[in-house]
Amino acid sequence: MSVVPELVKDELIQLSCTASNKLALLETLSDDLIQKDYVRETFKNAIIEREEEFPTGLQLEGTAVAIPHTYAEHVKKPFIYIARMVSPVTFVQMGTDDVEVLASYVIVLGISDPQKQIGLLVELMELFGNLSFLMELGNADSIEEIKKLFTTIQ
Repeated sequence: MSVVPELVKDELIQLSCTASNKLALLETLSDDLIQKDYVRETFKNAIIEREEEFPTGLQLEGTAVAIPHTYAEHVKKPFIYIARMVSPVTFVQMGTDDVEVLASYVIVLGISDPQKQIGLLVELMELFGNLSFLMELGNADSIEEIKKLFTTIQ
């Protein structure tokens, strides 16, 4: 049973996100989440600090994603924020200190129950390991199509 569908909301899908760098992107997405009342004011600093300590970039076949997230105490309502970048943003590869990837998609996780975080990460890693999913994601040109891709997974 997937937990992803209940976390994907139209208002948290951006098809043409712009940012000059990772810091600017995380600040902008955090501000949007604060304004929409999904996270506490502490979320912005917490996600930036956690990304520095535990990088979340992931090089995939033909693209790269980043899955920044932070601790549950900064989240009011659980969510998945999906941002497609107009121009890729540099993130550090997960599990390294200095290998850079150019992320075309940034998936911000807001988990209010820490017990579900690992399961959600595993689900997303499986999705991103699926080449046909990646091709469909690259071809999707509406919020509805992106939402459908993330919410109809088995």
